[in-house]
Amino acid sequence: MNREDRELVRHLTDDVWFRDCEGWSRRNFLKIGLTGVLALSLPDILQLRAMASPIQTRKRSVIMLFMGGGPSHIDTFDPKPDAGPDYMGPMKAIPTNVDGVMINEGLPRLAQMMDRIALVRSMGSGENSHQRAQHLLQTGYTPLASLEYPSYGSVVARERGGEKSLPNYVSVYQRADGYGPGFFGDTYAPFLAGDPNRRGFKFPDGTPPRQVDAERMSRRRALLRAIDTMRRDDDRMKALDSFYSKAFAIMEDPEAREAFEISREPEQLRERYGRNSFGQSCLLATRLVEAGVDYVTVTMQGWDTHERNFESLPNRLLPTIDRAMSALFEDLQRRGLWDSTLVVWTGEFGRTPKVNKNARPGRDHWGAAWTVLLAGCGIRGGTVVGRTDGLGQKVVESPVSPSSLAATIYERIGIDYKKYYETPAGRPIRLAASDPIPGLV
Repeated sequence: MNREDRELVRHLTDDVWFRDCEGWSRRNFLKIGLTGVLALSLPDILQLRAMASPIQTRKRSVIMLFMGGGPSHIDTFDPKPDAGPDYMGPMKAIPTNVDGVMINEGLPRLAQMMDRIALVRSMGSGENSHQRAQHLLQTGYTPLASLEYPSYGSVVARERGGEKSLPNYVSVYQRADGYGPGFFGDTYAPFLAGDPNRRGFKFPDGTPPRQVDAERMSRRRALLRAIDTMRRDDDRMKALDSFYSKAFAIMEDPEAREAFEISREPEQLRERYGRNSFGQSCLLATRLVEAGVDYVTVTMQGWDTHERNFESLPNRLLPTIDRAMSALFEDLQRRGLWDSTLVVWTGEFGRTPKVNKNARPGRDHWGAAWTVLLAGCGIRGGTVVGRTDGLGQKVVESPVSPSSLAATIYERIGIDYKKYYETPAGRPIRLAASDPIPGLV
């Protein structure tokens, strides 16, 4: 058994994996014996994790994979092989494991998982501004000058609440417009986790300086409480107080800090996700959901490909998401999280079906039509909702709006999308202005 295998077996036999599991314990597993372990393949061994997962129903969570800049639907999940090179460019379409469904050749791993995935090929908004479209796709509402709407994650954080060390809403790696709390206030802003691919990554500021012992930490907290009491009625101070309380809670809870420590994962698993920021962010998202975080956003920038589209996509962007997302789907299933975790992949819009005339050709903004991917949490795999025309220019069947996506997210995780909140001006706002996307479950 090599070092990687030993590390994996040690990880598998950690008591944490079998805590609260009916009929399993570390001792039960070890009774398999060394010979039995050596005879198991990596998938066999990892499958034991799902078998040993707690039998009680988990609360449902969301992993939002947001492609900042807007990925081309033609170059990802809605190729048009008969449209010719002016539209398809040099890239080709490949079949998937679902009859009649083709996707871009740069996504071969995901092509073999299409029976677990639903594609909504008829998303449209007409919004072509990055900032406005990002806000729309992260809130379900077009931004107003007079009102900033809360993001999905902030809604989930407010609805779930509760006294726990881990935050309800975490944003990983990079950020996009519209991810914030809007008129809810900063109390419901996401916890910013940073880039887990950075060397030495751990819970941000999670370990007090060596010279700050428990007594000094207690005195600092008392001082903060005294200062905060002076301006308790100020909303900004309330938000700051909430932030410090959450930070201290995580710092003082070893299990909460551990959720951020992807270094605890087997090296083989980290390689499968991809040793890059997006891949390691997806792995961190899995750990956070497993630990109890309700909503995790992973934002990957770089999709604004006005130029060099056919260099960036096949050489960097597509291989990165193909590897990371396929690993994410497999890992969620092995950890017993597939049925309780909704994965959403989208950008703020699509890109022009027709390739532009730049010296190094690319595609421009296109809010008329694009594709959203959903998986897990009861979503019916192998499903395709809607259709664009033969050139990918417009939706011709079952149009879907961002507000329907919002309703789908809330409905899938058990939040009443018809619920109303009141803005600071006293205006009632429904969580989602439309009903969920039909045909997904």
